[in-house]
Amino acid sequence: MFALPTLYFAQEEKPKESQTAKECDLPKDFKEPIKNNRLKKFVAIDNGVSEKEVIIIRAQNGFGSGIYTVCVKQQPVQYQKMGTVFMREGKNPFNNAK
Repeated sequence: MFALPTLYFAQEEKPKESQTAKECDLPKDFKEPIKNNRLKKFVAIDNGVSEKEVIIIRAQNGFGSGIYTVCVKQQPVQYQKMGTVFMREGKNPFNNAK
């Protein structure tokens, strides 16, 4: 009765950082799923890097919207598009409260 909960809690969780960092370990022959220079330019400015350092690894386009995963400095970052506006996932550009 006590063995099962003990074994369950004794398992170590793997850190999420190493798992997400692997997402950006891309093979040399990797091709981006889409070519979107506006997204790359926005991400580069948002992260203070050059456009060459931004790699789009995943893209889900919808009608007037989209969700994109990009690698910036070997770290995956998610962005979304609403209409013609890009924003980092989880940030609300209309909320100016600090």
